[in-house]
Amino acid sequence: MLPSTISPKLAAVIEESKRLTQTERLVLARTLLDSILSDEAMEEIDWNELGLASFQRDWDNDDDAIYDHWREHYGVTEG
Repeated sequence: MLPSTISPKLAAVIEESKRLTQTERLVLARTLLDSILSDEAMEEIDWNELGLASFQRDWDNDDDAIYDHWREHYGVTEG
C-alpha cells in the first residue's frame, strides 16, 4: 500500500500510528490534511494581499485623482 521509498522516520510514524484508536487516527489524518490545506490557503491570502497592496499603490495616486469624480464629469447620477 505504501511506496517502498518512504523515509525511516515516516515508517516509524506509520508504525506508531497503528497503536492509535480509529478515532485518534482520524483526528491525526484530519490534522495533517488541515495543515497542508491551511498552508496553501495562507499562501493564497498572502499573495492576494500583496496584489491588493500593489493595486492600491497604483490606483490611489495624484495622477489618477482626476478620475475620482467621473460621475460629475460625465453627468452620471448614482443608481
